[in-house]
Amino acid sequence: MTAKYHAVLFDFDYTLGDTERGIVASTRYALEQMGLPQPPEEAIRRTIGLTLERSFTALTGSSDPAGQAKFSRLFNEKAEEVMVDSAVFYPGARELVDWLQASGTAVGVVTNKNRPRIAAILHRVGIAPAVLVSAQDARPKPAPDGILLAANSLGLKPEEILYIGDSCTDEAAAAAAGCDFIALTTGATRPEEFAPATARCASLAALQKQLEQGGER
Repeated sequence: MTAKYHAVLFDFDYTLGDTERGIVASTRYALEQMGLPQPPEEAIRRTIGLTLERSFTALTGSSDPAGQAKFSRLFNEKAEEVMVDSAVFYPGARELVDWLQASGTAVGVVTNKNRPRIAAILHRVGIAPAVLVSAQDARPKPAPDGILLAANSLGLKPEEILYIGDSCTDEAAAAAAGCDFIALTTGATRPEEFAPATARCASLAALQKQLEQGGER
């Protein structure tokens, strides 16, 4: 691991793992209960990583606060049933986390997901991050607050942190926080949607190789 970074922070969805099945099911449930049209699955996939309020607006075109609140309540109602058990981790996730921790690099998660659910998902596979920041702890991404809160919790400066995510929302949050960013192209965001200068990796295994090439701390 390069000496430049003392911590690596990860987004969760489409980065360390995938809760797509639970998100699609919860979104469809909420929209059905509200009597709203069902969007194509690809449209739902492209909302993953957004707040529920922004997801509702992206899927319906409505920014009505009452509608956003109702959608969020219904989404969470279904998510409590399905999200933890339906989550899957990407190949190489556990190996990368273990390697980083063994190298003395702190590992954290900064996500827009619900804190109890993401904690349960991580616990299920034995991943214990040094810091976990959710949308319940700080303003959600693309605001930099979650990354900055994690940095402060670890006693680090943003420039000592590398953030890993799969979306332009993650990219914007890292830029606003002042930390380096690597995009994983494992999600719904197309590689060409990231800024030209943004480094990209196609998998967690490729990411580990890239970090190993920086040399051991």
